[in-house]
Amino acid sequence: MKEYTTKQRLLLLSIFQEHSGEPLSIDEILGQLPPGSPISRSAVYRNVDKLAQEGLLRKTLSREGRKATYQYIHCQAHCERLHLRCDQCGKVFHLDSEADENALRSVLQKNGFRLNEQVTVLSGVCKACYERRGEQR
Repeated sequence: MKEYTTKQRLLLLSIFQEHSGEPLSIDEILGQLPPGSPISRSAVYRNVDKLAQEGLLRKTLSREGRKATYQYIHCQAHCERLHLRCDQCGKVFHLDSEADENALRSVLQKNGFRLNEQVTVLSGVCKACYERRGEQR
């Protein structure tokens, strides 16, 4: 069955494009909708799940597996890279330094391991969060 591009989908995509690089929860998405928007919570869930299945959004579950965030995939290259997710703020970073990728490739090759980079997210704490808490690296 052909999927039609609805006004709801276009509005949701525009929200994700405006917040490119940020993982958004359903509540955060609902908070970005214009006042009086006719999109229900269930329609948001339905649409973001479809957009994730189509490869336009990346769905990431919390460590507990109870909550999900969604992030716009604005570049095909980002789909094929390793991602780093901050446990504090939830921001997702793309490993896009050539030196970092070469180091990773070397470790993988040395150990004879193939990484599925489309679903791999390493978790930790980003620089801004640990600096905010006054921690040292």
